[in-house]
Amino acid sequence: MPKPLVDLPLTSLKNIRYVLTDFDDTLTLHGRLPSAALSALYRLEQAGIKVIPVTGGCAGWSDMMARVLPVAGVISEGGGVFLEPKSGVVHYHFLNAEAAMRTEQASLLATVQAELVHFPTLALAKDQAYRLTDVAIDYAQQVQPPAHQEKEALLAILRDKGLNAKASSIHINVCQSGVDKVVMARHVLTQFLQLSMAQAHQQVIYVGDAPNDESMFAEFPVSVGVANIAPHLTTLKHLPGYLTDAEGGEGFAQLADYLLCHQD
Repeated sequence: MPKPLVDLPLTSLKNIRYVLTDFDDTLTLHGRLPSAALSALYRLEQAGIKVIPVTGGCAGWSDMMARVLPVAGVISEGGGVFLEPKSGVVHYHFLNAEAAMRTEQASLLATVQAELVHFPTLALAKDQAYRLTDVAIDYAQQVQPPAHQEKEALLAILRDKGLNAKASSIHINVCQSGVDKVVMARHVLTQFLQLSMAQAHQQVIYVGDAPNDESMFAEFPVSVGVANIAPHLTTLKHLPGYLTDAEGGEGFAQLADYLLCHQD
């Protein structure tokens, strides 16, 4: 099981130059961005530590993040597209050719809609119109109370069809084959930040809260879960190494404080 954050070795913290983090329920808390999390983002930037949100959120939402938050970019739609702010402009980098990904998205959407008729409690996410590569199904954002049983049933059906479907804390995200947070993270770290993966394993810390963060926990030796990941720990094959005491954005701020206190 994960260890308390205070057990994270100081020698590991001194090497960290990049924080990759989930957004919903990791930077946010109860659907809002706490002032502590926003302050933490600015303090990390001022210390020269680059932050890149890695989210299942839509490209439209991620465009706003890339423009207004102190971040070095946003990996969006579960790894389908990377938004890079540079010289006042946000550049979109798709994992595969954009036209092909848009065509495949339309096929995924048709498949998902055919299954949704059997799950009247669930619905396409309100941000589906602003997605460029994936399909998102709401089970705990607009849907209240959360429809956990229906979520699990639909996930099983989609996976039986061979679809790349994962659950976040609010959505089922159906990505294209081969698309994953960790695939795009590797691409961004090596192609845009010019790191080898050996360097990335020493210089990156990952923070998350949900099952769709599992591949990132597996990839990065220094990984942290915010406290609200606790209900998922018994079902994950790959766990974060450490846990914050606080939930969501307040847990992220706790990690930032701990990290910044132990930089050279």
